[in-house]
Amino acid sequence: MSEPTLDQVRAAKDAVIRALEGHRDFAGAGIGRGPDGHLVVQVNWRAEPAGIARPERVGNVAVTHQVVGPLKPFAE
Repeated sequence: MSEPTLDQVRAAKDAVIRALEGHRDFAGAGIGRGPDGHLVVQVNWRAEPAGIARPERVGNVAVTHQVVGPLKPFAE
């Protein structure tokens, strides 16, 4: 499969955010590079999500997932 364009990855990211934004453990999504060097949508979770199907692809764009933990403000 050919590498997705930046516009395709941006559209996939928007679709992932719309699909997951109501889940309490969803922390956000960004664009990164997968192990093959292709652009991917990176989904960040506060905790491992339970009871939902995590998307692995949106069209020809791969979606990866990582647990980043709870968001905390920096100490002053």
